[in-house]
Amino acid sequence: MRSSAWRLPLSLLKRVGRDHLIFGHRGVPHEAPENTVASFRRAVELGLDGVELDVQQCKSGELVVFHDDEVDKLTDGSGNVAELAFDELRKLDAGVRFKEKFRGERIPSLDEVLEVLRGTMIINIELKSESIRDNGFEEKVVTLIGNMGLQSTVILSSFNPFSVGRVIGARAGLTTGLLFAEDQSVYLRQAWGSYLLKINGLHPRYPLVTEKLMRRARKRNWFVSTWTVDDAHAAERLFEAGVDIVITNHPERLCRALETEKENL
Repeated sequence: MRSSAWRLPLSLLKRVGRDHLIFGHRGVPHEAPENTVASFRRAVELGLDGVELDVQQCKSGELVVFHDDEVDKLTDGSGNVAELAFDELRKLDAGVRFKEKFRGERIPSLDEVLEVLRGTMIINIELKSESIRDNGFEEKVVTLIGNMGLQSTVILSSFNPFSVGRVIGARAGLTTGLLFAEDQSVYLRQAWGSYLLKINGLHPRYPLVTEKLMRRARKRNWFVSTWTVDDAHAAERLFEAGVDIVITNHPERLCRALETEKENL
């Protein structure tokens, strides 16, 4: 029999579009190594509205939570995630380059992270895929979310319109968003794929949030989530412009600053 922690997620996504939401970027990366269990546990301790995380598929097929293509910058190892098996990735220290107290922190699997976060907050999963062809990656993510009963607490997003399209094509009723940034080619940074895909939201980097974009989103009933915003004044302006979700590296500081601004009004 499922506990209340299993039932709670059914209502979490209803907050999108109703409240101003602050998500931790890869957990709480200012306080713990990004995309690690320690970082997500800290997000739970802080009671955040949500977190953003990155998932990709390793050589042996497992879903791992890691941002970079290569492990060199964030661990004591080297190599490309896609070319390393899960047991090889698990031997790497994902905390050693952050602070001594996090030595021994491991690269987590997606199911480990979802288990930590389940029932506590909205989870925005960025699908790290550049593939035009279907290699089964999205199906694995969709299946895991379904098996864990998290359909109504997860947002799936990607810079790759084909990846988003495969999620939508799975007909699992999942909430999707299209990521885009100003350093992409014109058809990507203007989110042309949104005209072809039945998405639920736009995920622009914050300099791309304009009145025109917000009008377009509201006309189509899309939510807008933007990243990575660490300044309280900028966050306040974005919320006033109609943005629904702000993703930040400093969620606790940003929440505190916005609360202070409210009290001073």
